Amino acid sequence: MKNISIILLLFIILTVISGCKSGGTYRVTLDPSIDDIYLQNAWISYTAPIRTDMYQFNRRNSANDYYVPFHVELNARYNLMNFYLFAKNEHQLYDTYIEELIIIQAFGKLNEYVFFSFNPGNWINDKNFEKNSYLEWMNNNLPEHIPQTLATVNKIN
Repeated sequence: MKNISIILLLFIILTVISGCKSGGTYRVTLDPSIDDIYLQNAWISYTAPIRTDMYQFNRRNSANDYYVPFHVELNARYNLMNFYLFAKNEHQLYDTYIEELIIIQAFGKLNEYVFFSFNPGNWINDKNFEKNSYLEWMNNNLPEHIPQTLATVNKIN
């Protein structure tokens, strides 16, 4: 499993930093607090949909005004959880943030969580998420939870 994870990590890194004719070159930056290779891979898997969407956006637009759309951020959080769950049992992983994210998803609150925690200010609440009921649920179930993003994608040229 370790070899597969390392190969996956190298593939994603090479894909991200490779330049394309019109899509540019991208850098994934991981928070230095992530010291476990499998958690690093989980966060790199988080960046895959963001990098893909950013690449497609930059092929169509010359301006550097990319903001992660809601559906892409939601998909990225699913990628994070899925990789974590894939590696968790075999490698005795435990990460408080991702475990709490899994709880949020299990209770059907992941859409609201992503919308209210990571909205850059330009997402439209077209699904009519109820902020007060969401915050009440969070306060009752995960009052100490702190939203986190430990990996970023940036276009470097």
